[in-house]
Amino acid sequence: MASNQAFASKKTSLITILSSAHGRLRREQRDIDKRDLQRALKYGRPERAWGQRWLVDYDGITYITNSTMRQEITAYPSPLPEFDVDVSAMHEHEKVQRLLQQKPELSTSHTVIVIDNSGSMLGKKNDVHLYRDSQNAAFSMTALEFVAEQLFSNTAVNSDLVSLIKFSDQPSVEFSLEPIGWPVYNKILRHRNKDSYVDRQTAPFMDGALGQSNFIPALNKALELLEKISHDQCASSLFFFSDGKSTDHQKQGISAEESYERMNEVITSMASRFKDSLTISLVGLGDVRDEFEPLKKMAIAASAAGAKGSFERCEKTAAAISSSISSMVTSTTETRLALQEGGRSRFTERSGLTSEKISFPKCNWRVFRIAYHYVYQPNLKQLVLVPMLPLAAVHSSPEEASRRMKSPPPYIAINANYFGKGAERVAFRCRLSDTEKAKGFVFEEMIAKETKYEQRIDERIAFHKTFTETQDLANYLANEYNQLLQSIPLQTPQLRFLSCSVLVLEDPTFPGGLRGVLVEKMLDTDRFPWVKWNDNNGGLVNGKRKHVAIDVDFELKELQRENARDNLGAIVEEEEDSDDDESISDVESDDSQNDDVEVTSNTLGINPSEYLQAFTHFTYRFTKKKVMVCDLQGVFNTEMSPPTIEMTDPAIHYASTRGRRMVFGRTDKGRSGMNSFFKTHKCTKICKYLHLSARNKKWNQDWRRESAQRTNFRHN
Repeated sequence: MASNQAFASKKTSLITILSSAHGRLRREQRDIDKRDLQRALKYGRPERAWGQRWLVDYDGITYITNSTMRQEITAYPSPLPEFDVDVSAMHEHEKVQRLLQQKPELSTSHTVIVIDNSGSMLGKKNDVHLYRDSQNAAFSMTALEFVAEQLFSNTAVNSDLVSLIKFSDQPSVEFSLEPIGWPVYNKILRHRNKDSYVDRQTAPFMDGALGQSNFIPALNKALELLEKISHDQCASSLFFFSDGKSTDHQKQGISAEESYERMNEVITSMASRFKDSLTISLVGLGDVRDEFEPLKKMAIAASAAGAKGSFERCEKTAAAISSSISSMVTSTTETRLALQEGGRSRFTERSGLTSEKISFPKCNWRVFRIAYHYVYQPNLKQLVLVPMLPLAAVHSSPEEASRRMKSPPPYIAINANYFGKGAERVAFRCRLSDTEKAKGFVFEEMIAKETKYEQRIDERIAFHKTFTETQDLANYLANEYNQLLQSIPLQTPQLRFLSCSVLVLEDPTFPGGLRGVLVEKMLDTDRFPWVKWNDNNGGLVNGKRKHVAIDVDFELKELQRENARDNLGAIVEEEEDSDDDESISDVESDDSQNDDVEVTSNTLGINPSEYLQAFTHFTYRFTKKKVMVCDLQGVFNTEMSPPTIEMTDPAIHYASTRGRRMVFGRTDKGRSGMNSFFKTHKCTKICKYLHLSARNKKWNQDWRRESAQRTNFRHN
């Protein structure tokens, strides 16, 4: 908690000062040319500059005039101030860094910034308006836009890592894998060039003569740093900033074209390694007369290999540089959000998948014979073969299902164009059919889900087991929650997770001639909007995204727990439901412990979000802190009686005492996920009424046994 206060508080005078600097630069970008030099001369303090020139600082702008002080030669912002990081803040920064070295899986993004530090970035030719040279502009704008702007807007937290490479003849790693924060802001600013005017003017000539702008070694070093954080829920980025004048061909004694090919090989290797979890932004500083062929070709190579590649030419203005950095930050943020849903996969996405949105006609039905029908049985913890209709059909038309129970439709038609695509699965419209042709449809439309990865197609039934198990346990807990809600003296909504079946179909285009799909009800999103009420990382509160910082103290406790367990040889039994540990519940809101809550029609209405946030909290308490159901998404069907929140694809965090990870699939973040929920959860009136707190010890001690013995999905 201390680290959050140290870095996030905007009430200190230090941040006020830096905010002023930030706003001042924004003003400078708009109207520096309109400033009155006479006011600067009247109120500023002139100092002798080189030659016969004068330097005047006034209102955050440095003016350079001629010897008579009547003609302005140039003007640029006074150097951005460093942030005054005190000892305690620096200690917190270093503590986060040490934690992430031991638990790199906690990082949510890693950006490698590569800035050209060669002579051509220092010469007058590439001067950026408002800055003394291109090199100063690159470092200043990176510090301001990439670090300060994200800290002010809360779009980056201590789980987002930064590495910095400067290069000329050879690359130099200035720092690596540092959590974003004010110490990083200061470090970037300290790399601004301080050479004299004369040295800066001769630098480009030395650069051209000695071949001191070599891209290839810098790209290889960037790849090396990116590979240090390679877990599947980390968004990676490369930000490469140069004036585009590579000298690799001189250094290696090859043609310019061959040097471009070698650059592309490195970029292709990088993009192939990280695929769409990697953003590669190549920025060339200059005007239309400058040649940026190497950067353009690398952007194309990056996209061709599966990464998000882009090239942007920046005019010689700070605003253009700001725009390029903002684009890279936006792309990285989008990737981070997508990865938090399920992480980067090591598998290859199936080719030939086409969305309904771009297909005409939208539906292209293909009919398959149903070979087998499976339903998950919690007492056996496996899918079992059952001779009955798919559960989705049973629920959509109960009377028709009762009549057809002994003669279920032998075929299913699946649209060739997909309806939607998620982190691991692709969904298609489907219909049961009495004939092999798309004319014998019976029952209502359903959804068929299957893997979107080539390598998992032949798993058929096994692929769906975790999804059915997760949805089954979530539905059991929803039923328990619904019963508890009956004590509230008002009409309350019911929670329901969709019942699902796994069908094995005869399809000669699949390995072994068989295809496995999970089938469930098609939610009516035409009449009731699809809503995601929370996610699996505490990052969605009442429909609003929130980037949650690492709770460093909690994670250090978890690290100690893991080390202690390893030393004991993991002798703890998994089935223990101890409630002694308070390392997670100590971040629960005290509001949930209110003993008396008056419930009236004026204080408690049907707000789905309140009931669902309370449901996630309930699952944690009801299971003695072993299970938390989250990533709640679906529709609120107000036409059902009682009104029902119908959901699908939940995530479950499982607190394993034996250190098992991802027990309920890739979205299972274990105890860390539970802690993230409580970092953003504000107890609702429902939480208070149900006494969801550590004080209440009246939770079911036998939830494991009961969940295994009950039939959690409705079969009739």
